[in-house]
Amino acid sequence: MISSDTNKQIISFCTFMVGCFSCYVARDIITTGQNISDGSDYLESPEKKFQMGFFSREESSEVRRYVGVWYTMDPKTVVWVANRDKPVLDSTGVLAVSEEGSLKLLDGNGVEYFSTETGMLTE
Repeated sequence: MISSDTNKQIISFCTFMVGCFSCYVARDIITTGQNISDGSDYLESPEKKFQMGFFSREESSEVRRYVGVWYTMDPKTVVWVANRDKPVLDSTGVLAVSEEGSLKLLDGNGVEYFSTETGMLTE
């Protein structure tokens, strides 16, 4: 399991980085029990330099949704993608902070596409 300090760092990273499109609701923090839903909201850094949210690649004709971080001034320059190898195949995705403090990307059926949870560490 990831330490609480690591979880705080991950949440701080995601709070700092952020985003999606101007018609969505922007906030600069996500905490335990909250989420970011595809098509309705995103995160934006306090300095408005980064955004984090759901996006699709332009070259794809299929619905493939990703969660990523990009520059606000250049949304095509994505600097980090959570589910690069496993896109959500519809727009029901939700990025949530679990009660344990890990980030989880789920679709509308509860299928997990990304998680920061690593499991238990043994001594």
